[in-house]
Amino acid sequence: MTSARPAPTRLRILIEASRLFAIRGYHGTSTRDIAGAVGIQQPSLYKHFATKHEILAALLDEDLGPALARIRAAVAADGQVAVRLHAFVVGDIAAVLSLPYDVRGLYNDDVLQLPELAAQARSRARLHAATADLVRLGVEAGEFVAEEPEFVQGAITGLLLEVVREQGPEPAADPRTPATRVADFVLRSVLADPRRMPEVRAASATLAARIERAG
Repeated sequence: MTSARPAPTRLRILIEASRLFAIRGYHGTSTRDIAGAVGIQQPSLYKHFATKHEILAALLDEDLGPALARIRAAVAADGQVAVRLHAFVVGDIAAVLSLPYDVRGLYNDDVLQLPELAAQARSRARLHAATADLVRLGVEAGEFVAEEPEFVQGAITGLLLEVVREQGPEPAADPRTPATRVADFVLRSVLADPRRMPEVRAASATLAARIERAG
């Protein structure tokens, strides 16, 4: 019987860095700390990442790049906006909860203001804007109540961060259960006709899988 192969060094660096960022914060973690957690020397770490900023940027890109692909797939999809929003929330949260990293310490507004992370800050802004645009489509179509789209987007983000906090440092064994719970809560809050909830949920299932794969 053969033992499992160790994870590549770059992946181990990202995993251990994410855990340290969640525990100590970005500013409270050094590259020496990260190297020690991985079990390598600092010079070995620098072969993969020249700076601590590059490590955090890579972690953010692992989340934000696929998330942007998912929201764009939801916006471009055919069908009712309610179904597309529900499917996006399910697919996006399930994907985030499946990441091998501890994402609890990644989204710090102060850190995202650093010039070295400007590209990641722009990606997050595009993600938020596209989510608000999808909500706006639902309001304009009469599917959603006349709520401010940016407020709904902020609520979705807040619920995602809360689910991530509750999950802890390990990937979820069953990510779709909490993801669906959040999506149901969001749609019950915005649907102009709450009686549509069962049909929205049913139609969302197939689309959510497609959106998750888009990332």
